[in-house]
Amino acid sequence: MPQPLRDPRRLGGHTLTGAYPPGDRSASFETGDGALLTLFHTRLPDPDAFLERIDQLQRAGGYPWLSLLDAGTSGGEPYVVVEKVDGAHLQTALPERDAQRLAIAAMTGLAGLHRDGVAHGSFTPWSVILTGAGPRLALVDLDALLTSGAPSPAPETGDPGETRPVGTLAYLPPEALRPEVHPPAPPGDLFAWAAVMVFAVTGRHVFERDSPAATMNAVLHDDPDLDGVPEGLAGVVAACLAKDPGQRPTAREALERLIGEAQLTVDRAALDVVNRPEPEERETEPAVPAPPARRGPHRGALIAAAVAIVLVAGLGGYTLGGNRTVAATTAADATGTPSTSVSTLAAADEPAPPPPAAGEVTAPGPAITLKENPADPVRLTGYRKGAGTWVRAEGDAFTRLPGKNVEPARSPGGTWLAAVGPESITFTGAGEPFTVTPGVPYTRPTWSRDGAKLMLTMTSGDEGRPAGFVVVDVATRAVATVDTDDETTGGEGHFAWTPDGSGVVVGYRTATEHGVRFRDLTGDLAKAYHWVGETYGRRMFSPSGKTFVTFCPSGGTYCVWDTATGVRQASIALFYPDGLLYGWYDDAHLIVADPRGDPHRIVAMDLRGRPQRVLAEIPPEDDTTDLLLYYTGN
Repeated sequence: MPQPLRDPRRLGGHTLTGAYPPGDRSASFETGDGALLTLFHTRLPDPDAFLERIDQLQRAGGYPWLSLLDAGTSGGEPYVVVEKVDGAHLQTALPERDAQRLAIAAMTGLAGLHRDGVAHGSFTPWSVILTGAGPRLALVDLDALLTSGAPSPAPETGDPGETRPVGTLAYLPPEALRPEVHPPAPPGDLFAWAAVMVFAVTGRHVFERDSPAATMNAVLHDDPDLDGVPEGLAGVVAACLAKDPGQRPTAREALERLIGEAQLTVDRAALDVVNRPEPEERETEPAVPAPPARRGPHRGALIAAAVAIVLVAGLGGYTLGGNRTVAATTAADATGTPSTSVSTLAAADEPAPPPPAAGEVTAPGPAITLKENPADPVRLTGYRKGAGTWVRAEGDAFTRLPGKNVEPARSPGGTWLAAVGPESITFTGAGEPFTVTPGVPYTRPTWSRDGAKLMLTMTSGDEGRPAGFVVVDVATRAVATVDTDDETTGGEGHFAWTPDGSGVVVGYRTATEHGVRFRDLTGDLAKAYHWVGETYGRRMFSPSGKTFVTFCPSGGTYCVWDTATGVRQASIALFYPDGLLYGWYDDAHLIVADPRGDPHRIVAMDLRGRPQRVLAEIPPEDDTTDLLLYYTGN
């Protein structure tokens, strides 16, 4: 506690009302407005650089960083004024729930700094202040500023009289200990964060040894001992402790993983700030038509999700530990092995962007303006609005199909059009028109890549669970129905063809996970990837078939996986709701809705989440939840 000053003094415009025990190189005071002022007994080598850095940090701060209120110099010595909170620095191991809560809060803060182009530079246990309302973080490392970027212990922000638990040497990234100069950078913050998390869970300084030289050697060469770190946290920590900074995830990628792990055990209903696009089930017409809702921005983003989880964790608690490896319920011996790394591949070369739009097409009914190029690998071939259905005829003309609630399915190359009604399917195109009646409940048509067969998902019960699939051979007009046990073993979503047409894929869920099952054309299970998240359904595979997309199991919005191995290739986090996925543009781009502006846009988005080309524009009043778009490969 500060000792009251009998004769309050002023420093830099602040009235000092109390003094803490002085440190070796600094003095800390309580100000008249309840803030904490720290004066450093040193001379600045570059005062302008110091003030510029302070300005950067002030603009980059936010939850959960302590507010940086002011900074300046007095008699040539620098001072900073920060928000004062009641709490203690992190000095010993925390209960597991509190440590996991701290992990998300701290990564949220680092992600915010890095987004604004700022690195912390010296994140240590002393940077963490534990308060009754949750963890707070010290934003400024003054010693690093004073020595032109050489990190060292963070300044006092809680009780300046506490004894520091450890110097920062054990928390420096390897690149900071090498002879060449490495200014503070985001990958170093990730390394330091991971070391702090090991301490928060176990009470051990993971790289600290008996001497500075031994500590440096451990940072540079030793594998970290993660014994005692919960499984749900250990994977992220291990990835962040990679010796090569290029192999560490970004703060955003790590935060996605942490959020995803937390969502496995936090009640999703409690996370009302997290707005996640729904799978294809949202296409189902209600039994009684309801007025369509307008798509558009709601509250929700990656940072909001993190804040929500931290708050829920603080109120009700959650556990990330425990075994998440759950095999497919129908054939445990057919499951694969999940990828445990956050970022499984090095950054690939920049893919070629889509060609620019060369013309516009105005579609009838809802006011859709298509922005197309003849070189586009896909184009819009149909859409539905309410009970009405429009399909593309020759060239740019669209015609409305007779009947209500008809789903259009154009075959690859446009040879056949299947008009899928509630009880029958009519085929028109290359040959004589014909109609088939499957005789079972069905939904969601999808063509094989060679355009020879149409498959539909056979459904069961009021919830429409997948119960098997129906295949129509357009050459023979034969209809085959294949039963599976998916309706009783957690099946969800709709069937998709495997890229080579030799099998099918459907989603499923267990108590803790979502995955996909691969079946042959007799319905027998071939393999399952239980770790990949919710299926996207019939349009899940990329044009080449080498990858597929799901709703991420571990944060982010969409995840892309290797078809042959199930290894994650990319994670795409959308920072807005209603980012509906309409399929693949090409192997390097997805077709995604962006409803943030006026008009709403349909964009080709690369696998880093960057819009590369506008494919269509739709007025907000027409872009309601009953508008469904269908893209087909040219």
